Amino acid sequence: MKTKVFYLATKVTVAVILVVVLVSRVSATDAPKLKFVPYSNDRAVVSLNNESEVVTKLTIENAAGDVVYYNDGSINEKVYSKVFDFKNLSDGEYKITVSNKYGKNSMFFTVENSAIVENATETVSPFVEVKDNVLKISYLNHKLSDVEVSLRNEDGEVFNKSLGKDFSINAGFSLARLESGDYAINITDGEKTYSYNFNK
Repeated sequence: MKTKVFYLATKVTVAVILVVVLVSRVSATDAPKLKFVPYSNDRAVVSLNNESEVVTKLTIENAAGDVVYYNDGSINEKVYSKVFDFKNLSDGEYKITVSNKYGKNSMFFTVENSAIVENATETVSPFVEVKDNVLKISYLNHKLSDVEVSLRNEDGEVFNKSLGKDFSINAGFSLARLESGDYAINITDGEKTYSYNFNK
């Protein structure tokens, strides 16, 4: 009898530990991911990946902590991007913060002589997700080049489409009619190709 009680208590303890670990994992991965990209002397694109599609707040503050922009939580898209015009900002350092119930991220930028000081822009790979027979693609097209996506299986190319030349590219495609098997997704911007694999 004692053995059964101990075994049950052990199973309950393990289950509680697993739940805590899973909650911690969700919290860490679902915090919004923030990107700031200078677009011209006085404009920049602020974009975020909001993986859990929960309500997210966005604020921009100056070095004194004064809020110069505030979005009160109406952002609930998975991928959000907006071009901000900063020509009326005074010279100094500014902080952009995005937050949701899972956490927050912040980035800093500087305005000098009424222009945004451009830091080295890193190339960010496209965000690709295959879920529930839908392919979703998000990409910040820094070079404003023509971006194309193609889908291949072992027999060759089954799909090819231009995604356009916009700075912020968001696209979705139904995969419901594809046969079962292994597929490769190739996204190219004319200079670089990004490849992803999935099984249907």
